[in-house]
Amino acid sequence: MLNRDAIKSQIDMLPEPILAKVLEFIDYQKFIAGIYDNDTDYLSSVSGVKESIIEGLKIPLSECSRSLE
Repeated sequence: MLNRDAIKSQIDMLPEPILAKVLEFIDYQKFIAGIYDNDTDYLSSVSGVKESIIEGLKIPLSECSRSLE
């Protein structure tokens, strides 16, 4: 079994895109375990989600689709 230092060392060697996915997975696991108080806390922790929601709020409702694509 790996110790914390060995795990941290392995994580530090990951390329950025993979590291981002690992961190998102860790956040998801924390959400499942009940560490986050609500969905907003979890979604805010996922890279890009908060910014995407803010951008989406700027779109007038009249420009939105009535159905999913």
